[in-house]
Amino acid sequence: MLERQHQKEIERAVIEMLQDYDLAKYPISVGAAAEALGVKVVPYSSLDPHMRNAAFAVSSDAFTIADAEYNSATLAVNDVSGSNYNRSRFSGAHELAHIFLGHSEENPFKEAEADYFAGYLLAPHPLILTLPKDAAVTERFGVSGKCASFAIDQANNRRKENSFWEPHEQWLVSNAVWRGGGLIGRA
Repeated sequence: MLERQHQKEIERAVIEMLQDYDLAKYPISVGAAAEALGVKVVPYSSLDPHMRNAAFAVSSDAFTIADAEYNSATLAVNDVSGSNYNRSRFSGAHELAHIFLGHSEENPFKEAEADYFAGYLLAPHPLILTLPKDAAVTERFGVSGKCASFAIDQANNRRKENSFWEPHEQWLVSNAVWRGGGLIGRA
């Protein structure tokens, strides 16, 4: 688990990306985020059967092919019917986190950072805290039950910290809009 200060740095990085690329439209479209970052998205469904089998051998959800500095990157995502769509959304956001944060192999926290980034990108705590009590986080944000449970726990922990929004949180609450979304364009 990342220390809270480290989490806040990642939250600010997410907000920076949302601001820079005008992406604060929920549920977030992982494909739109990738496109904004100049990352090519390749859906598994577009691959010939041999390549699709190879993609599934690498990951059942998503993976990135990139050079060491992420100057050129391709995000392959599982959009095949019957797949766990919400898990693939999280995995795609996780891979985008590696790219946006410029992770290197030497970073011992890279997987935890990418997971936190992906969760905060897809289901940010400030927006969860503004939802009606009966709102289904899984449906509203297009995330898995596991991701929703974690995000709700994080939001409740955030509520206990203090009652004031930090600047990055206030920006999100003031600027997020509800529309679109999807993995690679699916609403």
